Amino acid sequence: MEFLYGDRVLQLQVLDILKSPVDVIVNPANGSLMHGGGLALKIQNAAGKEFEQQSRKLIAEHGELESGMAVYTTAGQLPYAAVIHAVGPIMGEGYEQDKLEQVFSRSLLLCETNDWQSIAFPAISTGVFRVPVPICAQACYKAITHFWDARNSSAVEKIIICLTENNFDSFFSAFREKSFDKLSPTEEMPLGAANTSDEERTGYIEINEDDLPDQDDEIQDWFK
Repeated sequence: MEFLYGDRVLQLQVLDILKSPVDVIVNPANGSLMHGGGLALKIQNAAGKEFEQQSRKLIAEHGELESGMAVYTTAGQLPYAAVIHAVGPIMGEGYEQDKLEQVFSRSLLLCETNDWQSIAFPAISTGVFRVPVPICAQACYKAITHFWDARNSSAVEKIIICLTENNFDSFFSAFREKSFDKLSPTEEMPLGAANTSDEERTGYIEINEDDLPDQDDEIQDWFK
């Protein structure tokens, strides 16, 4: 399913994220960036030793990350400009949808800051962190539309949400219900080629509450 948002493109696809034709991909990480299982381990195995070393270095320098945060490192052997590590919430810790909106927003702001034009997301926190897929889908939709609504022009021109056959229907339903006033469904269009870069990249970003979707006061205070 593809949506046009002005001249920007948002796609929902059943797709292996490691095959995404984008500038950067998002790794569903834990706060220690120990990529020990699931998609995180798959990305690390494909990216190689440098990717693992930069993850450890980032935590050694900045400390563990809280849910809602996003940082990036080199993509190692993968054909991407960088990999963004998005730390989603664990179900039961509270404010799960708010924190998911924050981590999607921060990932997009990293793209904006680095002039990356396309990004691929997985369904963050819906695996071992057990957040229900509809909650992730609603957070994803809200973060993306808020991000694009706030900018007349944006470096980010294409977003792909990489899904499995099991969670595609939940995302499709959530996006369809919310999109009638904002997005126009279109026929599937050909995808561009992936951007490749061997340049070493690592970093993080600080943002203020104006860059995030509306939150409760308690959540807003957490970002000040």
